[in-house]
Amino acid sequence: MRRLHHPLAVLLFTTILGGCGPEELEEQRGVEPGELSLSKQELSYSTGGSWASPNAATPLAPTSDRTCFFTRMGGAFDSSGDSIRIAALRERWHVDGTGSTRASAGCATLPGDTDYSTAYDWTEGQPQPTNLGSTHGRVCFLTRVGGSFNHATDWIGVYQSGGAWFLSGASQARNGSARARCVTVGAYSGEYSWHQDHPNATYLGRVGNRVCALTYMAGQFDGSSEFVQVSKAAGHWYLSGGSARSGVAAKVRCF
Repeated sequence: MRRLHHPLAVLLFTTILGGCGPEELEEQRGVEPGELSLSKQELSYSTGGSWASPNAATPLAPTSDRTCFFTRMGGAFDSSGDSIRIAALRERWHVDGTGSTRASAGCATLPGDTDYSTAYDWTEGQPQPTNLGSTHGRVCFLTRVGGSFNHATDWIGVYQSGGAWFLSGASQARNGSARARCVTVGAYSGEYSWHQDHPNATYLGRVGNRVCALTYMAGQFDGSSEFVQVSKAAGHWYLSGGSARSGVAAKVRCF
């Protein structure tokens, strides 16, 4: 079992969505960015699972040798209480959420010298984006999205700046929140993007020993038709989505 430690250098902002909700159950464990060793081995894709409200959490894979990430995000994000997440519960990854949302997740089997980081949190209104640590030998992706997505300009994402990863976002309702994790890798791709104004799926390359994780979600997710997803077809990865509203978009990185 990979033992995770709370980070000392990065201040975490943890959002609890009221009452005894699923957010209170997650095991907050991770390693310091400085403890992550560079790995040149490839990660192999491991089947994950899907969840839709109001079902119980869907178990995915053991936390001991795998990391999991969103491959589909959708549903109605109409309030601060609406969310989706990938959580470490009882030594297994799970995907679940709150409100009228839905999500799918994939997992990657990790080589023995590869590890994943703690969960880093961002909450609307904090003075600065959350710093996730160095971009060297590490790739980061979303593991929780919450809040209202009622406008085309609403977004949450992981991005690079000045040699570091950051987690941030913006919402007109000012109630957005997010979580991300990072994993050690030998290499990772640039950021691929898709927008609802583009009818065709974005091609991400051959599957091989590569996985692709969602790093950004934007737009008006306040109906049953809105979604973004990473999918496999004929040995290739694609990024696509659907929307009856406005501004729905997504980004991914592959590693």
